[in-house]
Amino acid sequence: MKKIIIITVLIVILFTSGFLFSKSKTFDNYTNNINDLIKLKKENDYLNERMSNETSLKANITEYNLENKELKMLRERLNKESQSNKTEVAIVTKRDYDTWNSFVEINKGSKDGVKINTNVITSQGLVGKVIEVSNHTSKVDLLSAIKYTSYISVQPKNNHQLQGLIKGADEKTGYLKMTLFNVNDQLKPGEIIVTSGLGGIYLPGIELGKVKEAKIDNLGLNQTAYIEPFYDLNDLEYVILLLSKK
Repeated sequence: MKKIIIITVLIVILFTSGFLFSKSKTFDNYTNNINDLIKLKKENDYLNERMSNETSLKANITEYNLENKELKMLRERLNKESQSNKTEVAIVTKRDYDTWNSFVEINKGSKDGVKINTNVITSQGLVGKVIEVSNHTSKVDLLSAIKYTSYISVQPKNNHQLQGLIKGADEKTGYLKMTLFNVNDQLKPGEIIVTSGLGGIYLPGIELGKVKEAKIDNLGLNQTAYIEPFYDLNDLEYVILLLSKK
């Protein structure tokens, strides 16, 4: 009898030990899986962070290169204009959302030689004129304003016989609106439009943009050309002021 009891106890112990061993092994496997997942997540987070940093670095390099390119173009234009004009470089310091297309404020004023109607350009060409001046700041009226404050006498760069006026931009497209003096004049898409110098406000030969299209009204009395400005309205940081002729 005692032998039977002892054998039974041994069987129970062996069975129980095997069961616990099996459970313990399963738990270890489960724990290892959890550890593997945690390790995998850390590696994934690390890789994502590296990719994010590399993307950010590439974006910064691209922005840096673009800014360097713009500053180089600005310097070249400044050197060109300085041969015949007294010039100043200014920084756009203020621009309100409500008047984004119409006005900017710059960090140069009367102490720097700025006056009312001083021509304001970028490396690409004309952007507007000064309409208000204080000692150290000025307000610039942009060509892209829907209601520009004055007419600009213009002409094609390679055809001084054709004349027209620009005042303001088209509200939908942002293109400058040029009214031709002669309804029969022919303007081709791609032609560059420059200031003529007539009227006494704008210096001659400053680029404004290129012709997109020209249309004659239904009555056949007026022809309007739409000019795409050269400068980027949303990337206006530095400008050149043409103060006076040397």
